[in-house]
Amino acid sequence: MGRTVLMVMDMQGDFCNRDGAFARNGFKVDAIEAIVPRISRVMEECKRRRIPIVASMLTILTDLDGKTMGLGHLADLRPFLAQEGFRVGTPGHEVIPQLPRPDYEVRKWGYSAMYQTEMEKVLHALGAETLVFTGIATNGVVEGTARDAVMREYKVLTLSDCVAGYSQQLHEASLKNLANIGKVITSDEFLRGLGG
Repeated sequence: MGRTVLMVMDMQGDFCNRDGAFARNGFKVDAIEAIVPRISRVMEECKRRRIPIVASMLTILTDLDGKTMGLGHLADLRPFLAQEGFRVGTPGHEVIPQLPRPDYEVRKWGYSAMYQTEMEKVLHALGAETLVFTGIATNGVVEGTARDAVMREYKVLTLSDCVAGYSQQLHEASLKNLANIGKVITSDEFLRGLGG
């Protein structure tokens, strides 16, 4: 597989927790809660084998008066983000504590963790060749970043039981798309491939 990097996409309190910004605005987090133990298991094995772990973190920028700026497409899709969620220094912005600490954290602003972020620099510096995707949402940042990664000549592998979304239908559709641009396997298959 070449140099492998584990990608943990947007596993932040405001996405994942029952008191997070998304749950407060009507999104159900049951499917996300179900993948946390499996992601944790994969992260622990990657740490043991010194496979770097990079986490993406949706970040909402604010101006000097604390007002939201630069929301872009999220302003229409998730208007509640203009008022709350994903602010630096808040628990909702952080990777959830049920997961091990990632080795690197990259702030992002929308559906791709590659676009206008330091992700490419981090991956290049790590000598990454294969990106293994976990996290949320399958039909958002996971697929969005995976597509951008393929365009940059990375090999893409998605762990089907370590990704989730707020819509099961969109999650399943994205898994089909991800299988068309890379490989989709289970976490057990991935760990067996590592010899773990």
